[in-house]
Amino acid sequence: MSQVKARKIKKISPHEKSLAKLRVRAREKDRRLKELGAILGAAFDALYEGILVIDDEMNILVLNRYMRELFRIPGEYEGKKCYEVIQGSLIPCRGISCKRVMFKGEGEEEELVLLIGGEKRVFEVRTYPWGLDRGTRGVIRTFTDITHRRAVEELKVLEGVSRYMAHTVRNAVMPLGGYLRIISKECMDEEGNPYFRMMEEALENLEEAVDEYTDFIRVKGEHVYESLDLMEVIRILPDLVWSEEAKKLNLSRYLGSLGISFHVVPSTFVVKGNKTLFTKGLLYMVKGAHQTCRDFCPLKGDLGIEAQVKDGVMELVAKLRGVEVPEGVLVTMFQPWAHAQQEPAFHHWSVAVFHEVVKKHGGRLVVRREEGSTLFHASFSKEDIP
Repeated sequence: MSQVKARKIKKISPHEKSLAKLRVRAREKDRRLKELGAILGAAFDALYEGILVIDDEMNILVLNRYMRELFRIPGEYEGKKCYEVIQGSLIPCRGISCKRVMFKGEGEEEELVLLIGGEKRVFEVRTYPWGLDRGTRGVIRTFTDITHRRAVEELKVLEGVSRYMAHTVRNAVMPLGGYLRIISKECMDEEGNPYFRMMEEALENLEEAVDEYTDFIRVKGEHVYESLDLMEVIRILPDLVWSEEAKKLNLSRYLGSLGISFHVVPSTFVVKGNKTLFTKGLLYMVKGAHQTCRDFCPLKGDLGIEAQVKDGVMELVAKLRGVEVPEGVLVTMFQPWAHAQQEPAFHHWSVAVFHEVVKKHGGRLVVRREEGSTLFHASFSKEDIP
């Protein structure tokens, strides 16, 4: 008769049961904390502003994706000093608010101008203290890029100053021009009249320069916000050059001195744009061509304007035949203020205004010389449109 051995069953004490439950709870809590950490990490990375969390020794605990991409921070960074990783320095930043915030226990807000990739960027930085029961503490810093906002604010100030200057100059020029005309009629001698005309033209140039500068500042602050067919606006350019809008830009002062021809291939090119702004840009393109011819053309030239869409790219070319602009002037056309003392120089703002309008609509403008001509070449690509 075989013997069956009885299996000895180990009894689990209430204390062991409690420990087992605690271990299960601890593992579950640890899992939830990891999930929460992953959620917070994903949330921080989704923010389009910088998040930096450091301890009281300036060691990095959290650095979100925006900050990593902004400062091009590769590899491991946790546990390293923030000033080493972000600024590439061996010593803490001067005047930094982190230590003050930790000492006072109160948040601070400041503006920092940082040089990133050779470009000055303005950030609104907020610093908040944090601490744990066990004594560990540090600060949380948020970085919000306000470069564009500050630029817009500065442009608004400049626009206000420009309007004031335009108003002041116009009020001074208008009566002076009238007085000159009256005096020139009184002085009918042939020797004096040419000088009066020179003074009158100088006053016209002054008033025009102020108006162009005012438009340049205004255009830089404009927005593009509607669906716009650029080719549709270009097709009506032959009529626009004789419109009331063109007269406001003083284009009529130049018309007739330069032959103009148009060749626009029927097509469409719809982008996010501003019809009023683009129309003004086209008129300034024509005006800039006339001014270029007047300044650098010894003989009478002519202007040919062509536009077409090919392979998803819109090309707009204004060709000044018989006009060769000096190489040194080609760049200053976009920045007439940069080389005001330079001779020869292009002292008008028309091409600069056109350049800003092209950029606003996702295009690129190049002014170049080609076979005895000067070309204003604007290209618009769907891939470049913001």
